[in-house]
Amino acid sequence: MLCSTGYHIFCCHSENVAKWWLSMDLVGISMGLLGCYVPAIYYAFFCNEFWRCIYLVIVSCLMVVTLAVQLHPRYLSSNWSIRRLILLCGVVGFGVLPVIHWIHLQGGYRTPIVMEFLPKVTVMYILGILALLFYATKFPERCCPGKVDYIGSSHQWWHITIIIAFFWWHQCGLLLMQFRYDNPCSETLSVI
Repeated sequence: MLCSTGYHIFCCHSENVAKWWLSMDLVGISMGLLGCYVPAIYYAFFCNEFWRCIYLVIVSCLMVVTLAVQLHPRYLSSNWSIRRLILLCGVVGFGVLPVIHWIHLQGGYRTPIVMEFLPKVTVMYILGILALLFYATKFPERCCPGKVDYIGSSHQWWHITIIIAFFWWHQCGLLLMQFRYDNPCSETLSVI
């Protein structure tokens, strides 16, 4: 969020400075995603070191590629705005794969850990989709141009929704961590 703050403060300085801060803003988004992925994968696959390592390596590679692309000057042009959105949506969308795999490894939807944490993951994705809708549709300024230029613009709603999502995910991470420490791994799960 500090990178985004820097972008919003310095984007009117000069074209070079604005592009550099846009790049930092995108790097901040990627770091936020990484901060959501790593603890979730670590604790979700706590009892299965093999899959935990596989998913952490995949997420790390996704982030390296994303960061490398984000620092390329062409990527920062307005022509690439849709591609930026697609890339970040792809990185976020990848998270569905480990969730489905985690549900399978836990024994299905009816197991206590899945029944407790799947709704939390679902809320996180709903918040992310809501933030994306604000960002992509430019609502509410599209409906009432000039009325929400200072307070209530889609970008501000996007930021508020993302902050709520980060806070939600932090609290869920603490609960998952506590669940894992309170419920040690069984030997059968750790081998699968």
